Amino acid sequence: MSFTGTLPGLTADDSDRFETALKKFVGARELPLYKMMAYHLGWVDQNGEPEPAVVQDRSHGHLVLSTAKAVGADNASAMPYAVSVEMLYNFLLVHEDVQNANTERNMRPTIWWAWGPAQAINAGDGIHAMARMSLFEQRNASGHAADPRYISMALESLDNATLDVCEGEYLDISYQERAAVSVAEIVTVARKHGALYGVSAKLGGIAAAADDGVIDALYKFGSALGTAQNLNIDLQAQWPAEGTERTEVQRGRLQSKKKSIATAHAIENGTPTTRRRLGEIFMKRVLDPADLDEVTIILAETESRAFAEGKIAELADEALDALNGAGLSAEQQQLLAESAKLIVGM
Repeated sequence: MSFTGTLPGLTADDSDRFETALKKFVGARELPLYKMMAYHLGWVDQNGEPEPAVVQDRSHGHLVLSTAKAVGADNASAMPYAVSVEMLYNFLLVHEDVQNANTERNMRPTIWWAWGPAQAINAGDGIHAMARMSLFEQRNASGHAADPRYISMALESLDNATLDVCEGEYLDISYQERAAVSVAEIVTVARKHGALYGVSAKLGGIAAAADDGVIDALYKFGSALGTAQNLNIDLQAQWPAEGTERTEVQRGRLQSKKKSIATAHAIENGTPTTRRRLGEIFMKRVLDPADLDEVTIILAETESRAFAEGKIAELADEALDALNGAGLSAEQQQLLAESAKLIVGM
């Protein structure tokens, strides 16, 4: 499951300020379209009326603030970047819900289920546009934060990350219709998705006007932890926590025939009989609960879960190694290391 707390190194006040900034940015517009966005973000009900906030994953925005603080920036300099990347993340969630026909997210109906797929796509595209617009809030800042060079760098980084994720989605979807997908191919897809955490950490460095070496190290840190998290999300869908059932989102990922590093390992290392059984399952149009149970049994036979967990641990170590090049104090490096483990879900 996604991490929904406050990352180490950030205070409750930091988290509250971020949530307030996010609400203010979305709430400044009156059209009901923005009420749909506010609903998705967990602040209002379907009628646009305030309701107790639904606790959601804000780790992308929090990582911007954490890395910025680690390299010497204050919240004011980093906040527009934090809002931007959080909006980008939610744009991707809205589209994922339409793509996988998820009727529920965070224990509430998804936008497309409540308002239809056309409005959901429209709302998602609007969230993406707002993610880019948030970067230009820096023009109202003071000091280096308002420097057009840094704003331009941030915009280019955000757009490159978006393209990386779109490329990953393209590959992911194309692999759904293939019975055989390799471990290397799955890791490539995960690294594409990991770019979102990569740009989150990078924007923290840009907010601090850090030198290129530090910014590059932060990107590698975020990218590796994002890759590890992406792989672990699939494992958590295949093997939910003891005593819990799969969420609607987890079922959607599996029933759409999304391949994980565990299934790829089984395909590469299983017996001919194992590969044939998996091939027969993945050639179906949509998987049903019995198919998911059968895949889980096969993965146990090939010891693919242990292999996947080992690969995730390697990527987590890769993230921590990248921090060595960021010139951080031992305390700040430790705080970011703890954040990485929470985000990955280890």
